[in-house]
Amino acid sequence: MSDLTAELVRICRHFGVFERESVCCGSVTVPQCLVLQELLEAPRDMSALAAQAGASLSAMTRLVDGLARNGWVERTRPDDDRRRVVVGLTDEGRARASELREQTATIISGVLDQIPKGKHKQVLESLRLVRQAMDKLRDAGCGCCSS
Repeated sequence: MSDLTAELVRICRHFGVFERESVCCGSVTVPQCLVLQELLEAPRDMSALAAQAGASLSAMTRLVDGLARNGWVERTRPDDDRRRVVVGLTDEGRARASELREQTATIISGVLDQIPKGKHKQVLESLRLVRQAMDKLRDAGCGCCSS
């Protein structure tokens, strides 16, 4: 395994553990946590949510079902296209998502506190480059599961 691969895998594992144990605290799954925080920006249609999460539409439907059961999201159908389903936060969901975002920010701030301030821009730029490269590969269908 290359050094880059090993580091990326470690970062993903650490972040997953941080999210699960420190942010979500067992009250929501990590995918639910991420979707709630995404919906703080604006309501999204189911297809966009699934694409953003890299999930199938059926998997996103199940995830949103759980969020709806908790009273955190509601689904609507726009008048101009009744086939589309748009998911938005309820007031309770907005409060929960804001709380989760604050907890995430606290953790990330704690991580940055462990990195010399002069390196923060470098870390951000490096992470941005890695994410952009991964986006390009995903968009091109260059995953291990595509044949």
